[in-house]
Amino acid sequence: MTAPLLSVKNLTIDYIGETNDFRAVDDVSFDVAPGEVFGLAGESGCGKSTIAFAISRLHKPPALIRKESAILLDGRNVLDLDQKDLADFRWREVAMVFQSAMNSLNPVLRIEQQFYDVLRTHKRITRAQARERTAEMLKLVDISPDRMRDYPHQFSGGMRQRIVIAICLALNPRLIVMDEPTTALDVVVQREILQRI
Repeated sequence: MTAPLLSVKNLTIDYIGETNDFRAVDDVSFDVAPGEVFGLAGESGCGKSTIAFAISRLHKPPALIRKESAILLDGRNVLDLDQKDLADFRWREVAMVFQSAMNSLNPVLRIEQQFYDVLRTHKRITRAQARERTAEMLKLVDISPDRMRDYPHQFSGGMRQRIVIAICLALNPRLIVMDEPTTALDVVVQREILQRI
């Protein structure tokens, strides 16, 4: 049997308040194998997004991941990574598409520049190589590469969401965490995009 790519063990997350604490995630454990699609289902407010954020170590106070928790990617505990290692880990190892992903694009930068910034930060790449990769990723989500010089406001909400998914996939991360990534897409497009991912 293959070792899990991701192993979440005894994950417990509290939000610390001035008068009392709120437990958002209580002793959650699961494994995700290489190539496996794994989904968390539950009612609104049950902790799904909190778990997704924890996998990429994106929590900020007042969120507190308890010491008994472990998040292992290929056996390495993500909770032990320092800031430099975290910067390398995010996007390259684990990429995340956020809930309301279409709002995470920078409104004053062209789409091409936003791809380039992500690619250049994590690998040595020329502008021409970045442009080529951008075209490839836009095609993957059914957006014409001719649009890469456009700004986010020139796209519909569903198109912006697909662009964010394409940026997320651009570095071929080993693990992709998606928090309701297709909410702005119609049902037919949702199915097509998820199949391609």
